[in-house]
Amino acid sequence: MARDILVGVDVGTTSIKALAVRPDGTVLAAASRETPWRHAGAMADVDPTLLADTVMTVCAAAASDERVVSGGATTVLGIGVTGIAEAGALIDAAGRPCAPALAWFDPRGEAQVVKDVIGRDLFQRTTGTRLNSRLSICKILWLQKNVPGAAAAVRHLCVGEWIVRALGGDEVAEMSLTSRTGMLDVLAQEPWRPATDLVGDLLPSRRIWAGDHAGVAGGEIPDVLKGAALTVAGLDHFVAGFISGAIRDGVLFDSMGTAEALIRTVAGSVPPEEIAALTGRDVSVGWSVLPDHLMLLAGRLTGLSLERIAALLGVTDRESRRLLGEAAMAVQPGGDAPHVSDLGNDSLGITGITDGISPALLWRSVVDDLTAITDGALADMTASVGPATSAVVVGGWSRNPMVAEAKRRQLGDYRTSDIAEPGALGAAFLGGIAAGVLERPGPDGVPVWATRA
Repeated sequence: MARDILVGVDVGTTSIKALAVRPDGTVLAAASRETPWRHAGAMADVDPTLLADTVMTVCAAAASDERVVSGGATTVLGIGVTGIAEAGALIDAAGRPCAPALAWFDPRGEAQVVKDVIGRDLFQRTTGTRLNSRLSICKILWLQKNVPGAAAAVRHLCVGEWIVRALGGDEVAEMSLTSRTGMLDVLAQEPWRPATDLVGDLLPSRRIWAGDHAGVAGGEIPDVLKGAALTVAGLDHFVAGFISGAIRDGVLFDSMGTAEALIRTVAGSVPPEEIAALTGRDVSVGWSVLPDHLMLLAGRLTGLSLERIAALLGVTDRESRRLLGEAAMAVQPGGDAPHVSDLGNDSLGITGITDGISPALLWRSVVDDLTAITDGALADMTASVGPATSAVVVGGWSRNPMVAEAKRRQLGDYRTSDIAEPGALGAAFLGGIAAGVLERPGPDGVPVWATRA
């Protein structure tokens, strides 16, 4: 008996995860591989072709898993691709990548050029993004200056958009990802001329919302994927919130992966002067995976900082981190506890390391202080759109006992989600919309697969 499935893939900072899912939301199989960055100190980049090939391999592995094919012939109806923002592929006139893709956290980026030519305040007010080296426009400027092939680029595709194109789909600009490039006039929903004058008119002319049909899989790709409807599912944090039922008015969504994303949904518009104020405090304003909904997003490197501290302590696997979290909950910080401060440029300072400071006390101090660093962003969002009526917290670090306790003290009685891979599952749902077998959620923004938050 033939079996119809949907495939959702999440191209993350650490790994690429794909799920094979029935149209009723039942997860049949999963596959994953490490994201193939080339690392050199703080710098990281990837060959876009290698990245696309790796994603296709992971998707095909999920779709071809014995738990899927044991039911008979398999048809992949739709594929949704979510993942990281800012990083992207520069494409030449022949449709081939002409430069490496710089990771979003890679410090290479010409933010000073943008500031000198356009001005920080005007840039942030118009694009809704904080001017820093992470933005696509800044990375494109660096590549054009330092990589000879980059001058041949006629298009910039964010990672999810590039994967869809590599699968045989169309060149599209998905709104939640395009909002993170620094090249979009966010309220006008159009390319912003001062930005495109700097790097060229590189945004795809067709702009879509996550879930919109973006072509059909074909060409030199695994046979099992051919014929599937394609969509760019948008920014991974938004997609995880969407499938968790948390991308709706009044809900605070806290996604704690390598980066922590604090998200509020806004149905309607935000005045330019409010956008200027928010971006000045490092809260971005961009488009959601829900059509015509804006998102307030405060991104912090909480998870990456926790990973670094855990590695320094020699605590590198999930079980040992859990035990460290439990030990941290059993100690009480005093006046001699270590203190963590944000030094900017994605680095932290730790002071107060004296005799008698145990790993458990250090971990408690790190978690408490990193949590407190997000208090300001939460207050800024509350001042802009009002207090949240509920909160949903997901992500790997939210399962650490010490982190969970700190979040409960900060947010109150928040809810969690038991979805193992919310990004990939949400991408599969959006692939189902593109394939015409699932419907967009109603006014409340909650998809039928979600557990209402």
